[in-house]
Amino acid sequence: MKKFLFLFILSAGLLFTSCGSDDKDPPVNTTQGKWEPTTIQMVKVVPLYTLDYPHTQSCPKDYLEFKANNNAVFFRHETANCTITEYENAFQQNGNNVSLNVLGYQINGTITTQNDTAMEIQSDISAYIPLIKAQFPEYEQYLSVLEGGTVKLSFVKK
Repeated sequence: MKKFLFLFILSAGLLFTSCGSDDKDPPVNTTQGKWEPTTIQMVKVVPLYTLDYPHTQSCPKDYLEFKANNNAVFFRHETANCTITEYENAFQQNGNNVSLNVLGYQINGTITTQNDTAMEIQSDISAYIPLIKAQFPEYEQYLSVLEGGTVKLSFVKK
């Protein structure tokens, strides 16, 4: 259960973050609507591990709904009853840069790929270290392995 919770917190944070952006990239216009997270890929020079996003089994899939003002709400289905938790103002966008609040931790990042049906957000794993240490102190010994790595979170438009 702790592993699932660890993956959830990591993926919830990853859902909205990325490392710095090249100023030459044109701003991304996030398409309004619902975006479903599909995969999480950890990369350190080469892809190390790709896993399916941990949607709650037997529940509707989680999704990110972009609003007209470049804000978004994240809808997480939790527990066996599929209780929906809404994370208001979880995502704010300024050009390619995104900012989110994950359990009180501010994480900044960049949208790296987006078209009408797919989006990818790449993030530096270091942004999550304070969150992981606070929520999962038993994993602290493994964090040095991920140092310098990035995470790519992929979405498809619903």
